[in-house]
Amino acid sequence: MRTVRNTVLGMAMISIFISITQESIAQEATKRPVLHDFITQILEKHPSLLSNQANQRAIEARAQAKSKPTYNPEIELGYVDNREREREIGISQTIDWSGKRRARTRVGDAEVDASKTAFILAKKDLLTEVLQSLIEYQSALNIYKITEDRTQLSEDFLNLAQRRNQAGELPRSELLTAMLTLSEAQSAKNEAENELLQSEENLVALVGEKREVWPNLYGVPVTDDELTFVSDIGTLPEIIFARNQVDIYRQQIGVAKLERKPDPTVGITVGQEGGGSRVDSEPRHTTVGLKLSLPLPIWNSYKAEVLAAGADLNKAEQEYFVVENRVAARLEATMNRYQSAATAWDEWSKHGAEPLSEQRDLLKRLLEAREISAVDYLVQLNQTFEVENTSIELNARLWNAWFAWQNASNTFDKWLEKIQ
Repeated sequence: MRTVRNTVLGMAMISIFISITQESIAQEATKRPVLHDFITQILEKHPSLLSNQANQRAIEARAQAKSKPTYNPEIELGYVDNREREREIGISQTIDWSGKRRARTRVGDAEVDASKTAFILAKKDLLTEVLQSLIEYQSALNIYKITEDRTQLSEDFLNLAQRRNQAGELPRSELLTAMLTLSEAQSAKNEAENELLQSEENLVALVGEKREVWPNLYGVPVTDDELTFVSDIGTLPEIIFARNQVDIYRQQIGVAKLERKPDPTVGITVGQEGGGSRVDSEPRHTTVGLKLSLPLPIWNSYKAEVLAAGADLNKAEQEYFVVENRVAARLEATMNRYQSAATAWDEWSKHGAEPLSEQRDLLKRLLEAREISAVDYLVQLNQTFEVENTSIELNARLWNAWFAWQNASNTFDKWLEKIQ
């Protein structure tokens, strides 16, 4: 009977434990946002991207305006208060004989393409800034937690040192050393707190909202060749945008050349004349007239505009080569920086990452057993905190290098899909 009771009790305890565990996991999932969802929320409502989209809509509207007919028809009304009392009405239309509308349409299309590429650039730059700010905040938070642990251990050591000093087991000099150590730990904690508040301020200002819990970037980036492989740098948005600029100026040369060609205006008028006087027996009759006008480019041939457009095109072409060289160099440099940071982190993980909490517990036991002096304890204790700080800095450097490489290779979307 007792066995059955124990079995039932054990099963109930297991059920309660599972329920509590599942509930805690659910609560943790609700309070700790997933990185992919966090980034998606930012991209949907960030003011800089919304502003960029509004600018894109304006460019599309201007492009639509450029695709409209260049000239509108004109209506003419005439009246002469003479004996015949002449009246006429006419309509005229300037004909886009040279094709200015098609040329301006091409300019508008090129500007729309450039605006789409500009949005891609703005999006990936925002992603880089947000993620680097996030890792900066995360590093500052971890360092602050280390300073809290250091301060607590320094306080415990000072209490122990005071008791031993009162018992005559510890010289006054070592007690003063313990006091100085606590003062240094408190100063480091205050500095770390300021750094944490500053990094959180930067992150909140960038994201646009304050969160109780921010997403964490654990361990090392998940990477493979698919996430960073760039077969052709011509597919990168920086190169595409520079090419868009060249295309815009090339199309503007076409517009400038066509502006030099005058377009004719054709009109037709219909009127009545004669029989306007009471004593005039001549009947009124209808008149029809045609007219043709053509501007003469005598005072202004618009040649200077063509020269200016050609100079703008030449400038854009040279800037394209500058961008191409800069993008290629940046892609290689960010790749090398990431590989260097990854190597440093790998070496640290193999040789330097030891269980620091166990080392501190061991030092505390050795101190209590009087197997090491107070000075030796403080020196080795501070070394463990320095080592932990180094690990945080190495990890932050690794993530920052990864984000820079993602920006350079324009592979953020692939990475986010990989980690969701």
